[in-house]
Amino acid sequence: MRYNTDTRKLTLTATLAAVYVVFRAVPIDQLIGINGTITAAGMIAPIIGILLEPAYGMVAVFTGTMVASLFPWNPIKFAGLDFLPGALNVTLVSLAVRGRRTEATLMFLITTALFIINPYTSIFVGSGLLSPPIPYLWMHLAALIVLVSPLTKNLATSMTSHHYASLIRPVAVLAFTGTMLEHLTGGILFATVVGKGALKFWSVIFVVYPIERTILVIGATLIGAALLSLLRPTVVEKSLGTVKLAATSPIKYVSEPDD
Repeated sequence: MRYNTDTRKLTLTATLAAVYVVFRAVPIDQLIGINGTITAAGMIAPIIGILLEPAYGMVAVFTGTMVASLFPWNPIKFAGLDFLPGALNVTLVSLAVRGRRTEATLMFLITTALFIINPYTSIFVGSGLLSPPIPYLWMHLAALIVLVSPLTKNLATSMTSHHYASLIRPVAVLAFTGTMLEHLTGGILFATVVGKGALKFWSVIFVVYPIERTILVIGATLIGAALLSLLRPTVVEKSLGTVKLAATSPIKYVSEPDD
């Protein structure tokens, strides 16, 4: 029944929002150029994207971000738009795992374009590092290549395994592409809020962000693979069933009503 399906989705959304609050309350590094911290929220994002459709995932992230902002060490920093980086991370994961790679790629490309055209972002930082010009977005471009590569094909099928080791690769792919879109979005917010003052920080961020993103990807991969292997007999089974149907026959999935 549709009522039962909607109730399950809402319950799962509320549960994952609460989990997101917990991870967002855990700082892993200080932000550069602005007060605040980078949190462990990105480590749970792949699970939210896998288990929830894009709209529900965004609701979970928005709710979790607003609740977590009540912690004194984690206030709102970007004029109320702090949820956007995490929301786009979860949305990209949700689209990619459901076989909607074109939409995920367009979202990544549009966000990249918005970063490039922002007057307070830097495209090349090499001159500030006493070296030839180096693209600030080198790691983001690598994530885009992964997103359009065969690595993101049939992700739902890859994640049907019960074995933890078999889940590592698909979760790592989703975690990497998602976290780089999240970082890109955060960069746009940073440039917009700080303005011209942001220009002096990009060289420093360029050096630090690959380390931060690597930590987040490793954490997300280990935690995500573990949760998928543990939750599959209960929550994940239904979610992956829906994902596999959408990935193999998206038109049928949209047109058919729930049982």
